[in-house]
Amino acid sequence: MRERYAELARKKNGKIYRIKSLYDNKLGCGKTTLASKFPKSLILSFEPGTNGLHDKYVAPVKSWSDYKDFVKQLKRTDPKTKKPLLLDKYEILVIDTVDEAYKLCEKYVCNEHDAETIKDVGGYGSGYKILDSEFMDSFRELVYYGYGLLFISHETEKPKINDLGQEYNQIVPALPNRPFLLINKFVDIIGYIRDVPEKQDDKIVHERYIFLRSDERFLTKCRFHYVVPKVKLNYNDFINAIYDAIDKEAAASGDEATDEENIYFSKTFDELMEEAKSIWIKATVDQKEAIMTILEKNFGKTIKFSEITAEQKTELEDSLREIKDSLNLD
Repeated sequence: MRERYAELARKKNGKIYRIKSLYDNKLGCGKTTLASKFPKSLILSFEPGTNGLHDKYVAPVKSWSDYKDFVKQLKRTDPKTKKPLLLDKYEILVIDTVDEAYKLCEKYVCNEHDAETIKDVGGYGSGYKILDSEFMDSFRELVYYGYGLLFISHETEKPKINDLGQEYNQIVPALPNRPFLLINKFVDIIGYIRDVPEKQDDKIVHERYIFLRSDERFLTKCRFHYVVPKVKLNYNDFINAIYDAIDKEAAASGDEATDEENIYFSKTFDELMEEAKSIWIKATVDQKEAIMTILEKNFGKTIKFSEITAEQKTELEDSLREIKDSLNLD
């Protein structure tokens, strides 16, 4: 029985799709309210506007230092079980909004280096690399510790050119391009919330929908190929749409959706590193180049196996699985 959202998308390959992003076409469109419906959710509120959510856990975040303090609390583990103490209370962490979170993170990095702008931090271009790491590492850590993440964003328009060479404006999340690319790699679903006019009893009413597939008008993303284009803006319809997409994908591939753990999830970080070392020793020169490309894609930066930390276990698991599947290395 599929009881928890945290388990809803665990497929036969062991990957858990727990990272999402929602953005909308106007303030007060319902994305934060929807996020609050997720079981055991904690809203990390980086900007005002969540006071009206009654009986929900909301933590005001006024600075990146505040956020880092929350992360420390969320990472505290039971000495015996090694399980995060707060994981039973909070399964889904809502970053509201990721736009404001990035601004506070950039301000924090500048203050830490006594710089006026991020360009003044370190040598040429290094400030942005420091900012990238500061912004994304804690999100990866939280996933490693078992939390699900849901990012909320506002919208903006971005000029695009289609395959016919025609210019148009596409609606996208309001993050600057650099952090957007980082988040886009990180999340499994990007949903766009908007009002849709519908005719009911000779009247035009406006229904709110979450778009999971779209044309060129606005950006969406979903790793599940069989997901419906849109669902009404409520928790049950959204979750059921993902359930249905998983079941259809499993049926099409001849597999079956399951809660069984993949072998990687039962391995310790040290065991994974030993496997990585063995693979690297066996790899040819060409295969090593392909391995480095896979690592850069999954970690968002150039990285060696020896530089990977325990907090990046999830990325290491994904990389090893992809390396073995694509390069036939055991």
